Amino acid sequence: MKNKTLYILFALLLSLSMVLAACTSGAAPAEEPAAEEPAAQEPAAEEPAAEEPAAEEPATEMGEAIPLTLYYMPVTRFYYPSPKEIAEGMAADLAKAGFNVNLELAGDWPTYLDLRSSGKLNGIYMLGWGGDNGDPDNFLNYFFGFSPADKVGDDPAAWVSSPKPKEGWYSNTEVAYKLYMASINPNQAERQALYEEVEQMLHDDIARLWIAHNNTPLIFSSKVKGYVPQPVGADLYEGTVVEDSDTFIFGRGGDSVQLDPAVVTDGESFRVAGQVLESLYSYEPGTTKPIPALAEECVPNEASTEWTCNLRKGVKFHDGTDFNADAVIFNYERWRFTDNPYHYESQTFEYYEYMWGGTDDKSIITSVEKIDDYTVKFVLSESLAPFLANLAMDAFLISSPEAVKAAGENYGLPSNGPVGTGPYKFVEWVEGDSITLEANSDYWNGAPKNKKVIFKVYADDSARFLALKAGDIHALEQAVVEDLQAAETDDSLYVLTRPALNTAYLALSRRIVEFQDPLVREALAHAINRAGLVENFYGAYGEVATNFLPPLVWGHNNAIEDWSYDPELSKQLLAEAGYPDGISEVHLDPNLTPEE
Repeated sequence: MKNKTLYILFALLLSLSMVLAACTSGAAPAEEPAAEEPAAQEPAAEEPAAEEPAAEEPATEMGEAIPLTLYYMPVTRFYYPSPKEIAEGMAADLAKAGFNVNLELAGDWPTYLDLRSSGKLNGIYMLGWGGDNGDPDNFLNYFFGFSPADKVGDDPAAWVSSPKPKEGWYSNTEVAYKLYMASINPNQAERQALYEEVEQMLHDDIARLWIAHNNTPLIFSSKVKGYVPQPVGADLYEGTVVEDSDTFIFGRGGDSVQLDPAVVTDGESFRVAGQVLESLYSYEPGTTKPIPALAEECVPNEASTEWTCNLRKGVKFHDGTDFNADAVIFNYERWRFTDNPYHYESQTFEYYEYMWGGTDDKSIITSVEKIDDYTVKFVLSESLAPFLANLAMDAFLISSPEAVKAAGENYGLPSNGPVGTGPYKFVEWVEGDSITLEANSDYWNGAPKNKKVIFKVYADDSARFLALKAGDIHALEQAVVEDLQAAETDDSLYVLTRPALNTAYLALSRRIVEFQDPLVREALAHAINRAGLVENFYGAYGEVATNFLPPLVWGHNNAIEDWSYDPELSKQLLAEAGYPDGISEVHLDPNLTPEE
């Protein structure tokens, strides 16, 4: 009996303790949902879900702490004429607004681009874009559209845009969907409305901070005549004449990365490759209008899902082989198919993926069919509004199949160079110094007026201008404001401008937890004196950017109300976001990790 009484007392105490535990407001039930499952009681199973907000405390999302860094470009580009000096001006502006940044030079140009592509520029970084074909799709869809991996299933409305390492881990599914709808719509007015809407959405989201558009000035010796700057595509050199010389020497701020245009994205590579190679269409001089080149015409069917291209006859590659339907098919299949023997794992065919929707079965181009030796038919999975504009891009210049096969993975490198049908032939590439081309006397569209073109690298802007003054080069691009002003008053020099089809911007890596906060992004948007940067570094040739699309491109949204320069407002916004003392250290998001 005594044992029974003790047992009853023990049971009562145990029951009481369980009741008290169930009534306690502590976090134990939320931490141990698995322990509740065997009871199979619905109320108990619901409770963990109610506790979920407690699991979303910022501390659990914070990864490694790192200094807030502004990465600046190692080379001059037309959209950033003096990158280091501009970065120093930005850093001074940011400091006044509560952002204390470290300036960092992240290697040479290929390294910088590789770090950007892999999502390893952890902070704020400078970059820009020069349009390739004059269509809004080339600006917006390339950066903010669906990636091939996003296109899961047949219903575009169900696709989800994933964070893109190469775009600073930014993604916006609604933006990507609108861009997709614009890309397949043949009605230009409806496309324009969609692009204007997207520009407003990117502005509101502060996807980037647009800095400037540059009506790119080029300075020439007065001895030079006939040079044609193009708003898109490579400039036209074949009509250039230099008094008392059969060689035209062009000074530039950096070297090419690679001369196989299918595997690069930088303008200095396209500048040279576009003299050696040609695409099926090109651009009318001085405009963005696609016109026939290696194709005499391309004609669509009623649904614009098939394009039949009649190729130019009698054209030969520089190695003596024929340009024909087989050559076109070889190039497009090499770019498209990842199992093609000449589509190497070490190379990224980035433009093909983004302009044609992906590689392999994800490509909008489902086949390129040979009708006869000089006729091909492109079959598309859906209509593509900028089809001809895409064909004309420098990324889709046609190379000699035999040259690609012979050089293998080294095609387009200094040891081999490119082999095409263009007005110039590749001769020599001295890395970091110069690339030499010679005139193609058998060029189908008439031999160039000069015998040789040399692209000479002068990394320093002032040294490049002095070389022009000394007669060591005949023309240059990317000059500082002071040198431009001097050239405008010098009778031995003159200035031409390329219409602004470019945008300089700052990207804010969303891998930084602090930049995931819209208040912090807005604070940064008010922190940069962009008008001051334009005045000091671009002069009369630049203008403050309010859109990604330059004013030259239809789809530019004139109604956007731009961010004002207001460092005090920046400080106020930072305080509201929880940073009353500003930001000098930031944290990596552990859920966004670049591949090694």
